[in-house]
Amino acid sequence: MRTLLLLLPIVLAACDAQPPAPSSPPTPTGPSEIQQRIAALGEPQRNAVLIRAVRDAGFDCQQVTGSQPQPDAAAKGQVWTAKCSGGASYAVVIGRDGTAQVVGAR
Repeated sequence: MRTLLLLLPIVLAACDAQPPAPSSPPTPTGPSEIQQRIAALGEPQRNAVLIRAVRDAGFDCQQVTGSQPQPDAAAKGQVWTAKCSGGASYAVVIGRDGTAQVVGAR
């Protein structure tokens, strides 16, 4: 019984100990594999990827006639400008996971 009383404060102290805080994963830097693959495509292939994103976003574009990379100030993904045959331009942001967000560009 005496041994139990001696161990009791040790056990209680162990119960009060806080578990170590989980470390957050490091923030990835540089383009992801999918972003690198899109950047490495030739312009005709990249235009085909971008028109799919533009159309899936519900915008009217019959053909992407040109695409250019844009500076990515938000650092959330690669930004491409897709120029459509009708004269409209769209900014397409390719996220690290390959998802695309499309907005009308000026």
